[in-house]
Amino acid sequence: MEILAAFVLLPALALCAGALLNRAEHRLVAQTEPLIERIDALLPQTQCGQCGHPGCRPYAQAIAAGEAINHCPPGGEQTIRALARLLGQEPLPLDPSHGKEAPRKLAYIREAECIGCTKCIQACPVDAILGSAKHMHSVIASECTGCDLCVAPCPVDCIDMLVAKPAPVYEPRPAAPTEQACIRCGLCAEVCPAALLPQQLHRYALAQDLAQAQSLRLMDCIECGACAYVCPSHIPLVRQFQIAKTQLRDLHEQAISAAQARRRFEFHQARKAQEKAQEEQWRQERTALAARERQAPADAIAAVLARVNAKKAEQATAPPSPQDVIQAALARVNAKKAARQAAQASTAMPASESKNDEL
Repeated sequence: MEILAAFVLLPALALCAGALLNRAEHRLVAQTEPLIERIDALLPQTQCGQCGHPGCRPYAQAIAAGEAINHCPPGGEQTIRALARLLGQEPLPLDPSHGKEAPRKLAYIREAECIGCTKCIQACPVDAILGSAKHMHSVIASECTGCDLCVAPCPVDCIDMLVAKPAPVYEPRPAAPTEQACIRCGLCAEVCPAALLPQQLHRYALAQDLAQAQSLRLMDCIECGACAYVCPSHIPLVRQFQIAKTQLRDLHEQAISAAQARRRFEFHQARKAQEKAQEEQWRQERTALAARERQAPADAIAAVLARVNAKKAEQATAPPSPQDVIQAALARVNAKKAARQAAQASTAMPASESKNDEL
């Protein structure tokens, strides 16, 4: 009985273990995919490839798999800090082997020198260049991500990368002569007409943790100055909140531009895949047509031979016609006549010879 029970329990345990492993795998995939999406949302979406990957999403997948977060020069320190907060890591300095941080640039084509070769159009990952073969090209400035991928293919070197606009610089706020450290008295929260927590906002603004500041409704601050007026430490809270709100607006604009660039990049990739599939289909059709053209003479000869053989077979199996029957009967009659004549001639020969002997 124990052996029988073991034979029954072991398959059941194996099925349960397989089901648990399958569920764990699905849960791991479900947890990994949103993480990749969140990482991808923090990347600048320039699709430049400086990180060593063919786009921002492949780099996001690599980061989720354990790659370092400091391989993105266009994102720079700001992106590294955001990724570190998301993944619970310590911020790292930008890896110089992948490039150095620089202000965002835009491609500019010197149109008088453009020869219309379309190589820059083919290299642009977000389809931000307009033009056609042997005609002037132009860059859509609002769509250009500054990836620099169009410069190298240009045979006449007529593309320049120009700084789009100076990067915002947020200088540390100088401390007021009478400013002291926050004593957490809570007076600022009591007088805030928007029911905010200026003390917490002050702490997150100093730490440059803008995500937490935004979650505490920093953008709802009306900058009335009541919190700074009652602050016994004389902290210029309004000025601090203004700087943090400006940074949040800049981040919001960058996020919108990045999302638009990502959509254009995905559309570009889908279009290239469709074109590749269409070219492959055309190639297969041309190959099949060439094969049919090569096979056509042999097929024609085979068809003629087949018709000849079919006609011969038809003639061999067809019943004789009346004319054939008549011709065959005449042939038999003529053959019989010829045979009788030959027999008569052979019997007449001895009689003639006897007469000659008598003479």
